[in-house]
Amino acid sequence: MFENNDLLAGKENSHELSRLQIFGLLALTGLNMQDGFDILAISYAANAIAQDWQIDRSQLGLVLSASLFGMMIGAMLLSPLADKIGRKPVIIAGLALSGTGMMIVMLAPSITFLIAGRIATGLGVGAILASLTTLVAEFAGERYRGQAVSILQLGFPLGAFLSGFLVIWLLDLGSWRYVFGFGALTSFIFIPVIMALPESMDYLANSGKADALRRINHTRARLKRPALQQLPETKNINAPNALSAVRSLFSPQYRTRTALIWTAFFLVLTTLYFLLSWIPKLLIDAGFTEAQGNQGGRLINLIGMGGIVIIAVASRWIRPSAITSVYLAVLGLLLALLGSVSTSYMMMLLIIGAIGFVIHGAMIGLYATTPILYPSTMRTTGMGWAIGLSRFGAVLGPASAGFFLDSGWAPQQLFQLYALPASIGALIVFALWRDENKRAKSET
Repeated sequence: MFENNDLLAGKENSHELSRLQIFGLLALTGLNMQDGFDILAISYAANAIAQDWQIDRSQLGLVLSASLFGMMIGAMLLSPLADKIGRKPVIIAGLALSGTGMMIVMLAPSITFLIAGRIATGLGVGAILASLTTLVAEFAGERYRGQAVSILQLGFPLGAFLSGFLVIWLLDLGSWRYVFGFGALTSFIFIPVIMALPESMDYLANSGKADALRRINHTRARLKRPALQQLPETKNINAPNALSAVRSLFSPQYRTRTALIWTAFFLVLTTLYFLLSWIPKLLIDAGFTEAQGNQGGRLINLIGMGGIVIIAVASRWIRPSAITSVYLAVLGLLLALLGSVSTSYMMMLLIIGAIGFVIHGAMIGLYATTPILYPSTMRTTGMGWAIGLSRFGAVLGPASAGFFLDSGWAPQQLFQLYALPASIGALIVFALWRDENKRAKSET
């Protein structure tokens, strides 16, 4: 992703952040927060939708999974267009698509239109997410890149957390349709904000455009970096085609690691999006008030940000795979425990907070573990396919929960069921940690 090091790693002429760096970080982090609202606001509005249309929980599960299905397709099919037509056009198109999807939901006359609107929203968000880290890394520069990317990653759970408060306010103003009208409005508002940002320098350097050097140097001047006299040479020697790149992941040396990391991602996303989508509704079904259910949904995202920060800091000294395996083992225990304390709201709230801490931290831990498994020539393919295919788990988690509930399962039983993928995930990541240790010892 970051091949043109002269463009990305250039030293700033000042220790102070430039206006472009500050504006870019705020704009892109705000956009990531907006994506968190677009995807997860429906979990807070789910009870109001179910009551308004009298839909059963299996149908509600499909509604909750629809945007996640769209995200999967958008990430795998639309986000790669950013390497062909530029980061900004893809982000702007994604915002237009997600905003249109929110409008379709706002005006939906039936559940069919509701699901279609949610898929469109997910398509837009999936197209956007892959470009955010690239742009933030470029604008931040070498000195601030780590901090900037960490702040960006906090945007999604922060947006999901704040959406709980916004949904309560919007439901009080009118109906659940106000929630999606608000989401559509903010999506469209971000379009001129993104248009004000410069195009990715990395993309321009590889684009072959006649004015690429001029545009890059204009951006570098705004970032307080020296101008380039010429563009760095691009390296496309022996670039594998897409099919051979995927096949390389299953060569004898890497097939076990690939199978393990794909399975780990699948299990973690299945559990994560089950929790993010269903916690508010399950608490209500367990006999608590709508306000209490909403509070539980907010808490899992709020405390989750702490788990992300801790693993980001601790990974400087401890392998991310080691921390992630512990997080997932604790997650399995907490989910089993949550299924046995259904009469105490305060105890459930404490456990839900702890669950948010470990599940969000584990997700970031997998992102940090994957690149270590492959050589540099395979890392982009390895990461892209692990993330893309794992979205099946994100779709399966909320959808399957709805069918289990309609089959007579109690919310408590469902929590205990989802302790299983978390526990299996812990064993898988532990195996990856052992493999890392063996490789490290063999190289010394």
